[in-house]
Amino acid sequence: MNFPAPFVKNIRDTFGMAGEEWLQGLPSLLRGLCLRWDLTITGRAEDLSYNFVGYARTNADKKPVVLKVLCPDGILDKELLWLKSYPEVTPAVLAVEAEQRAFMMQMVLPGNSLKSLVKQGKDAEATAVIAQMIRALGKERPAGVLPYKHVRDFLPTLSLLHGKLPSELVLLVAVLYDELCMTAPRDVLLHGDLHHDNILASGDGWKIIDPHGYLGDPAFEVGAMISNPLDCYPSGPALEKILEQRLNILYGELAMDPYRILGWAFCYSMLSAAWSVEDRQEVPENLLQIVRILASKLT
Repeated sequence: MNFPAPFVKNIRDTFGMAGEEWLQGLPSLLRGLCLRWDLTITGRAEDLSYNFVGYARTNADKKPVVLKVLCPDGILDKELLWLKSYPEVTPAVLAVEAEQRAFMMQMVLPGNSLKSLVKQGKDAEATAVIAQMIRALGKERPAGVLPYKHVRDFLPTLSLLHGKLPSELVLLVAVLYDELCMTAPRDVLLHGDLHHDNILASGDGWKIIDPHGYLGDPAFEVGAMISNPLDCYPSGPALEKILEQRLNILYGELAMDPYRILGWAFCYSMLSAAWSVEDRQEVPENLLQIVRILASKLT
């Protein structure tokens, strides 16, 4: 199986020699999983980033399934525990190979992402679906020792924005992020990356995939969708209109303080900017426009 060049580059750049060894061993690992679970691989996801996601069918009953193999630093327990916590809105996990950081799960059908609604000009409808998914999440922090970061742990990451964004934006996010963490009503188990590409059509409903898995304020969950989907987000005057519409829908659909929704929308967008600086040494222009608009609503 050929792997896309961006996927290979991500693994090599991030994990060095360990990543190269993982890439070299991945075909053999996949063959072993197919033998163990009696599968035939039929393809792979188009946009692989760090984890391998492949499509397969069971040889016994020809059912379509998904194979996921986590990258070298992937924590299998983190994803499996999250999926187990939200069975109503996630695909069923069918088999696990813990030593290989791999699992098989139900394929979501028809499987088109929520981005398809955005491309059809139905952004308001897509935002309402995201609000519905957020309402289905938000379970209290599970008991025991957990493999999840708290969202407050990302506060130091924002320091990467010094010299990259206007100082007033960097100061605002530092103060606001700390305030929102300190005043959170409770800690819940968050998806952490709940945007359009991670919500798939399933029958007449929707399923959520690819959780990052964090703990923190329930309103943090609105952040990821604000600047997504990246490849079909409007620019110019239409951008501000879309942001206003999305925020108003979230205010109306979620039983959350509108100030916290707006605050986390801004803070998450600034965090995304920091991650972009960390990975590519720059902040995309579209994201800069978004944080400026959101900041203007806060001040």
